[in-house]
Amino acid sequence: MLFYILILSVLCMLSPFVGLIMLMIYAARNVAFSLVKPFQSLFVFFLLPLLTMILDTGISTRVAAFDAIFGAGMVALVFLLMLKRNHVLSDAMLVSFLALAAYGVLRFRLFGAYESQLMDQGIKTLRTQMPAMLDNPMLGQMLPVWKMLNPAIWTISQGLAMVVGYLLFQRMLKVPSVIENLRFPGLYNLLILAIIPLYLVEQTRWVFINALLTLCFIPLLQGFSLLWGRLGLIFNNRVFVIILMIIITLYASILLVLVGFADMWLQKRNSIPGGTTA
Repeated sequence: MLFYILILSVLCMLSPFVGLIMLMIYAARNVAFSLVKPFQSLFVFFLLPLLTMILDTGISTRVAAFDAIFGAGMVALVFLLMLKRNHVLSDAMLVSFLALAAYGVLRFRLFGAYESQLMDQGIKTLRTQMPAMLDNPMLGQMLPVWKMLNPAIWTISQGLAMVVGYLLFQRMLKVPSVIENLRFPGLYNLLILAIIPLYLVEQTRWVFINALLTLCFIPLLQGFSLLWGRLGLIFNNRVFVIILMIIITLYASILLVLVGFADMWLQKRNSIPGGTTA
């Protein structure tokens, strides 16, 4: 087991996305120990990234180590701590996402310039090796926007890993809960309302956009959950519902966010919120 957790440390430094999913699987496989002693179950995980930063002070190593520690390890740890406290899976996922969003802000402050430099180098390489690709006017306009939205893109992608890990964790524990029972408190919406003043100042407008996209991830999940449940009542074919939900998520994600935002305020559903391990 010690060897496995060390392998997870290396994996998280190479790919925090895959690493976080595997950490959640590890926590589910050892749930008796993970929930009783969350710190002890993941303590060894944090040692390798810390040691790597001590031995190599390069910026790329620091980014990889920070992503492993805060973008994966701490997210899993917060999830387990919250789950130990109240045994409600969706609450644990919400708090762990807030921890992830907080790290996303810290990551941008610490490594934003480095990430921007990497993207500039990547664009320069594309212009040299595949100039025809960048001749596309739409792509040329999207690249600067993509660069400005990098903080939100990274946090949301890691949030997706958290959701996949959550679903696998729930399945491995055989918790009697399904996607349509996912539910988050309406107070979360106040965070979205609180950042609106950032839009009024030109210097912080891109900060507002990144924060808005990041915070809308939870209402998106809530809207997805609600619509998934409604479609499941109409169509018996699960595969068709999955395909339909993928299409809706890709082409009507704003609608899902609005539906989720409203559902979080109204809280009309009487389902168990995301399942309980109690």
